[in-house]
Amino acid sequence: MELPYYVEYIQYGLTIVSILVLFLFAVESLTKEIQELATENFRKKISKLVKNRCSATIVGAIGTALMQSSTAMISIAIALVNTGVISFDNSLGVIFGSSIGTTITAQLTLIDGGILACLLLIIGYLLQYGGRNSKIIGKPLFFLGFILLSLNVLSSSIAPLKDNPDFVNMFSYLSNPFLAYMSAVLLTMLFHSSTITSSIVVILAKEGVIPLTVSVPMILGANLGTSITSLMTSKNLNLYAKRAGFANFLFKVIGTGVFMIFVDKFIIILQSLSGDLGAQTALGHLVFNVVNTIFFLIVMKPFEKLVVKMVPGDEEEVLFETKYIDSNDNTKNLKESIDDIKKELVYSMENTKKIFKLALSIYGNPSGSIIMEMKKLESLNDYLDDEITTSIVSLSKFKLSQKTAEETVILVKISNTIEQLGDLGMDLSTVFTKMHKADSSDSAHIEKLEYIFDMLMNLFTQIEKSVMSPKENELINIKKREEEIYAVIRKEFDVHVQKLQEDSKYDGSVFVDAVSIIELSVSKLRDIRKLLLKQVRELM
Repeated sequence: MELPYYVEYIQYGLTIVSILVLFLFAVESLTKEIQELATENFRKKISKLVKNRCSATIVGAIGTALMQSSTAMISIAIALVNTGVISFDNSLGVIFGSSIGTTITAQLTLIDGGILACLLLIIGYLLQYGGRNSKIIGKPLFFLGFILLSLNVLSSSIAPLKDNPDFVNMFSYLSNPFLAYMSAVLLTMLFHSSTITSSIVVILAKEGVIPLTVSVPMILGANLGTSITSLMTSKNLNLYAKRAGFANFLFKVIGTGVFMIFVDKFIIILQSLSGDLGAQTALGHLVFNVVNTIFFLIVMKPFEKLVVKMVPGDEEEVLFETKYIDSNDNTKNLKESIDDIKKELVYSMENTKKIFKLALSIYGNPSGSIIMEMKKLESLNDYLDDEITTSIVSLSKFKLSQKTAEETVILVKISNTIEQLGDLGMDLSTVFTKMHKADSSDSAHIEKLEYIFDMLMNLFTQIEKSVMSPKENELINIKKREEEIYAVIRKEFDVHVQKLQEDSKYDGSVFVDAVSIIELSVSKLRDIRKLLLKQVRELM
């Protein structure tokens, strides 16, 4: 009994969809395996590698080629900008380079990768039974083989359909270049990957299902589609991550827009370079991204200014890097090295002051962006604490006197205490958030908190000034400021107890929590002052 014609179409459809699912699974799995290698050490290396536009472009291209996903690479770049590992301007090179890396898969569709795919699958699978290093290599190789095999099977499945007029006619509506362009944009957004879309398009062209007048606009649309995904990803991140996401979008909009205007001439050029439709399409993918990247690398500075203008904001960019310590600089003597460490401590204290000031602002405006900035500053302090400690340990290369060795111990303790102060600032933000939500504090409470807070900030400033060159008389005067703050805090606690006794409905628990955190902060500053005083009296 002959099956109805539509059953055959359903079978073909299910087969192709199943292959696409396997392909998607392989791409996502390879991306995941590569991303898992992105440890903290990896992030530090990345931040060093992207210090100029050329190296950043190479990192973006290689990273995308390894993960087989420009979306993943750009998402990583945006995340690194958001966390302060790399700056916004350095991320542009990574973004530009990723567009070149994403063309690799399209080129792979042109080869008969059946044997290579099988070899990669077998080798990758066997390596997983080896040692730790073998497993690290094995899984990516296995999923790369999976990708090649999926592409090979997909190509074989589509090949017979080129003689089916009904299937070919499905693509007739794409004869309009703009419709072909937009369909690829939507398809890429659906798959969250331009790699998948471009691979499908190249295979369709290779098998003669679609002409070059359809495949080239679709390739350009795939490039734009992936940028929309990253744009949406960045919308809830900080200002500089938003700029990175928008920069990728604008980079693709301008590039694909210009090529679409001259798409007929572009097609003529591609036809002169190769006689195979698949090769022409894959080459178009490569040529577009290389030309677009080179152009934007040349105009990177004006482009950066344009992005900043289009995504305005005055949020400070927080980068995870030391300001004064340079571990690669071996030219400095012992005194210069210690001075740099002290400068870094002052920088860390400045960041801590910002955390506290932002915490206070939360009462009136508990926005997510403020919380995000505070968390980043607190993480930066953790990073600086580690870097300062590492730098102090490295001083052992010098022949340290007993006094200098004891001084380094004091500097380590000061650094640790500053990091603890940052944690208290975050705790204070939690309290002010509660106060805002509950609206439980009257104006008198807020005025008192602001008064005590101002005293704390003045104490911060005085301690900060003493770090570089501590003087005994100044440190003794600072002690008097500490006592004044303690006196005010004790008075407020007494008032609170009295109100509790007089008014059963009175609830000042949140206010007390805030004052208690400030008191703990004063204690930490006192610890730093004592360490500095010890340094003056015993070591100088």
